[in-house]
Amino acid sequence: MNLEKEELYTREGIFIARSEIHRWGVFTEYDIKANDVIQEVPYCTFPEKELKKSNIIVRYSYSTEGVSDQVNDCVIGFGFAPLYNHDSEYFNCAYELDVVNEVMRHYALEDIEAGSELTLDYGCGDWGEDDY
Repeated sequence: MNLEKEELYTREGIFIARSEIHRWGVFTEYDIKANDVIQEVPYCTFPEKELKKSNIIVRYSYSTEGVSDQVNDCVIGFGFAPLYNHDSEYFNCAYELDVVNEVMRHYALEDIEAGSELTLDYGCGDWGEDDY
């Protein structure tokens, strides 16, 4: 069986706009049902230790803990991935890593109404200013 993807999926109606949370964010024009895939994007893996050296890049990184066996690594997703705003308390989306295809897949954790901002918990990027 060939598991390699030929195309990546992006849900219709996903867009970037100004966010009340932080600068820019990812929003949906249409309702999204729980567990629906929002987008798939390529990613690159970096050692967490290396990303901590850059206070800019670390803000856009995701943890591999719990979603991959790449322990102590972080990933940077392409496409809209770096623009999802982080919220460790309330988030309506999550992600998984398809390590065969090196694809990050964002999906809805709950039903999301049209016009809503899509937020998630990056896992990485929770360090304080002193950690940069």
